Amino acid sequence: MTLTLKFHDSVSHLSDAELDVLTSESSVFFGRRWFRMLDAVDLSAMARGALSLRYAIAYQQGTPIALCPCFITRSKTIYTPYSLEHFLFTSWRKGFANGPAWSRVAIAAADLYRNVAWRAGAGFEGGVFVTSPLSMRSSIHCAAPSAELATQARELILQGLRELATEERLPLYFYGVPQDDTTLRETLNAAAFQEVFIYDDNVIDVPGDTFDAYLGQFKSDVRRVIKKEMAHARDAGVRFERITEMGAMAEQLERFYEVTYSKYGNEHLRHPSAFWTALDQHVSPEAEAVVAYQHDAPIGFSLLLQKHEELWFYRVGRAEAGASETPLYFNLAFYEPLRRAYALGAKKLWLGASGYETKRRRGARRHGLYSYLWIPGRWSRTVLQPYVSAYSRVAMAMAAGGTQNARIRKTP
Repeated sequence: MTLTLKFHDSVSHLSDAELDVLTSESSVFFGRRWFRMLDAVDLSAMARGALSLRYAIAYQQGTPIALCPCFITRSKTIYTPYSLEHFLFTSWRKGFANGPAWSRVAIAAADLYRNVAWRAGAGFEGGVFVTSPLSMRSSIHCAAPSAELATQARELILQGLRELATEERLPLYFYGVPQDDTTLRETLNAAAFQEVFIYDDNVIDVPGDTFDAYLGQFKSDVRRVIKKEMAHARDAGVRFERITEMGAMAEQLERFYEVTYSKYGNEHLRHPSAFWTALDQHVSPEAEAVVAYQHDAPIGFSLLLQKHEELWFYRVGRAEAGASETPLYFNLAFYEPLRRAYALGAKKLWLGASGYETKRRRGARRHGLYSYLWIPGRWSRTVLQPYVSAYSRVAMAMAAGGTQNARIRKTP
């Protein structure tokens, strides 16, 4: 049966019922509520650079059966993971800043390759990014009535994305494909996309049915440290409260978030008060905040996103800047989200990238994320593919080298 493909600037033309049918099995980042929120915020301002949102939608006789969000950008200032030039070249320096002696050679090689590529006209001046904005996940979500039709829809969307990238004269980049999404990974490999390992996410496979089951998986000395971290916050008069009406606290959440993430400079997405209001209006009850209070004054929060049996620890913020490894942080980032996971019946708690040892010592495991690159020009592909392959191998080696065993800290 003939399928058709259309690109849209938003999903406002689809009813809630149509979107719910189309995304019923999706994660929170590819659900109706998330897409409605994306239509309500200024994505360019949040991403620190101009971008144009697109939705590639495959239709069967007017009924949407597959959907893939993406955006186009040529911004020089955009958030680093949304810039191929920064992500693959400039940030390389930061990654090796405290590396071994041979890192200087790697930096020099990257600089040389970047200059050669740009002189050859094969530079990454922008890209067509296939990802759900404000997340680090990429997907072609299919709700087709048969596996054969789903395959056809994915291939049609890939063809359309390649044509869009060719027309825009920009690389096509699937950003954040989970290692266990074998269907999409096989489809992209078969379509001659170049696989790039980017980094690991962290996930806790929620054990048992109660928080005691989580504690029970650790040795006694580790359990004592975890209980001490939880008790330290309570002894300081801190209580934790769940809220779903984030709009009423939008200005405080904006301030707490900025205080916490500004230590990274501009390397974070902006979250103005309008974002928190949009979360309240469009994503709740799949979005909620755990707010820490001390003497009835809010002093921190964590933002949680939930759908099906997955819970995402998405953002954290505190009233005062300071080292991340504090009992308040651990309660906001681990223990309170875990309590919510048990209350909601979630089987997986996603904790985000980085902090691997800290998260591993509290029960997390690594989960690889990949990107897939297609460059619309044979010469450009020839010039850039060796470098991108080397980048992927080094990134994977660096990730593997960061798994040394270490005992959990004995003090909060």
